[in-house]
Amino acid sequence: MSSLMFLDPTPPRLTRQSSIDQWLLLLIRATAIALLAFAFTRPYWNIPADRDADRIGLQRMMLIDTSASMRREGIWKAAVQRAEQIIRQSGPTDAISVYQFDSSLRPLVAIDSALQTPASQRQQQAIAALQGVVPTWLHTDLGLSLLTAADLLQTDWDSSSDSNATSSEIVVVTDFQNGSEVERLAEYAWPASCKVRIERVESVVKGNARATLLTADESDSWNSLQGRMERRSPLVGGTTAPPLTTDAEKLRVRVTSSSNSNSDALRLQWLDEQLHPIENTGSAYQVPSGSSLTVRIAVPPKGAFVLQLEGDSSDFDNRYYRSPNEPIQSRLLCVEAASRAPDESLGYFLRQLPMSDAARTVTFQSREPASQEPWPSVVNTPLIVAAHDLSSSDLDGLANYLNQGGNLLWVWDSLAPTKLGDSTSKPFDYTLGLEKLSGMSDFKVSEANVRQYAMLEAIDFKHPLFADLADSKFNDFSKIRFWKHRRLETQQLDAWRVLAKFDDGSPALICKERGTGTIWILTAGWQPLESQLALSTKFVPLLSGLYRMATPVIQDPSSYLVGMSLEIPNDHRILDPSGNEIRADGLDKKTSKMIVFSEPGIYRRIVPNGTESLLAVNLVESESNTSVGGLERLEKLGVAMSDRKSTIKEDASRRQLRAVELESQQGWWRWVIVGVIGVVGLESLLCIRKAG
Repeated sequence: MSSLMFLDPTPPRLTRQSSIDQWLLLLIRATAIALLAFAFTRPYWNIPADRDADRIGLQRMMLIDTSASMRREGIWKAAVQRAEQIIRQSGPTDAISVYQFDSSLRPLVAIDSALQTPASQRQQQAIAALQGVVPTWLHTDLGLSLLTAADLLQTDWDSSSDSNATSSEIVVVTDFQNGSEVERLAEYAWPASCKVRIERVESVVKGNARATLLTADESDSWNSLQGRMERRSPLVGGTTAPPLTTDAEKLRVRVTSSSNSNSDALRLQWLDEQLHPIENTGSAYQVPSGSSLTVRIAVPPKGAFVLQLEGDSSDFDNRYYRSPNEPIQSRLLCVEAASRAPDESLGYFLRQLPMSDAARTVTFQSREPASQEPWPSVVNTPLIVAAHDLSSSDLDGLANYLNQGGNLLWVWDSLAPTKLGDSTSKPFDYTLGLEKLSGMSDFKVSEANVRQYAMLEAIDFKHPLFADLADSKFNDFSKIRFWKHRRLETQQLDAWRVLAKFDDGSPALICKERGTGTIWILTAGWQPLESQLALSTKFVPLLSGLYRMATPVIQDPSSYLVGMSLEIPNDHRILDPSGNEIRADGLDKKTSKMIVFSEPGIYRRIVPNGTESLLAVNLVESESNTSVGGLERLEKLGVAMSDRKSTIKEDASRRQLRAVELESQQGWWRWVIVGVIGVVGLESLLCIRKAG
């Protein structure tokens, strides 16, 4: 206190503490802080370099397999999860299109739609497109789907003017089973810029087996057919061959087991229309993995609609459908004199032929030349075999038959003198018959001068009649000897199709269309007095094949496959296995419409009078080959492949390059920092001045 006595008292000065007396300094400091904060928000400003930046990035086309094999347990769920995972791993600017494929490629999110969608919504759009998609019953045509996808990408590239667009990738999510068709790729030059990545998914159940009911043509190998023809050839060893084979011989089933199958014990069981087992119709078999076994089974009882395979872990293809329709009744007519002895008769040998099959029952009938009975209709009698000795009235009736669409095999089995009925009494002349039946003239027919025997040559194996005999094992006709034959000479032979010749160059078998029908002429008989044809193993396939060609096409009830289309009249209806009517698939025709079989099962065809017929539709057999294929299948066909690891690295590298690009195009943040430094420096200068 003694030291403060010398100081003058100073009253306190009152000031307002809330007042701001350095406004300029405050403004400068606030500006510096605001600029600094703005500069540090730059990582959140992911602004594209230009207005078309949404196109920059990978064009990723997602193909998800929706074929029937994807119906196996657990495999479809795994496929959708894998597809969603790949979509989420895509870059923010990738254009993600989504397609489903089986026998064809169909868009879920097309390329144009993916490109027009903002980048921030592309992944969400692709994932949403997968919802609600389910596998179909169609087969897998991977080759066609990849070709279509590559063409779509190439079309988009050609129409795009964006120079910043990068390469494209096709990602295929599939079980990649060996039954997939890829052969179409062999004719296509795959673009190197388009990579294909296969994402394989597996079922929780291993292996698969399939049972297929074979048709008569499929069930017999040619070796067994040769033996059967020998047994059926008439007069072999002086006895008559047995008639048609039994039904049990015809009904054969091929059971195939995949290489990764885990069960050898399989069972075949017949089911009725309600899919209930029919008693005493089951049979057990041992089929090793990776093998195929053809077995004979008893003809099922009436009402058996489904052949079911039991003991297989994958049941999507375990039912084979058949339609137990009644066989169509048809006739084979032979016109010849009834007085002929068996070894001189054409009809005697025709009676021995196995013409009937599961879809058709063929009965044999004979007719006397010059008979007054009406001629049969083409519908019931698609083929007539006539001997050489026809009357004038026979020729007129057969000409009318041909004009209505019939098929006539005229066998010149003799050149003996005979009468033409009421019109003339001169020796038989083929000229009149050729003129009436073919509508052509200028023919000369004479007996050939055969020293010992004649043989066939110049056989047209490209014609359907001989096509089945074209194999080197069966195309030897040198053992068929002809003791006699007729020689046909004409300047108009070019109007006929010559299917075989004799070794002297004269025609042996020719055919020509007449009206809507066809006339066939065989210039020798098949009786033993004429040739060895009826006793040869070629007789059965030739005559049976001719009858099949003459018969209007009858769809085998078991030959319809899922995905096939059927054209029907507008007044016909088709009901699917659930009983719903199938709508037409958009034909512009006035009298007919097209329907498509979309699932296996028994379909019903209803005609205007209420009559129903059954159609069996089955899964394509290749779809049952579910063993996993190797990627080398595609590589050998020239497809540019990419694996998942390299793709992930490419995606990361591409995103890094994109970040560098944005960084280079958004370098203004550096100038903001420079501005902050300048403002802070100005603030410091002001503070120094005020302090001074």
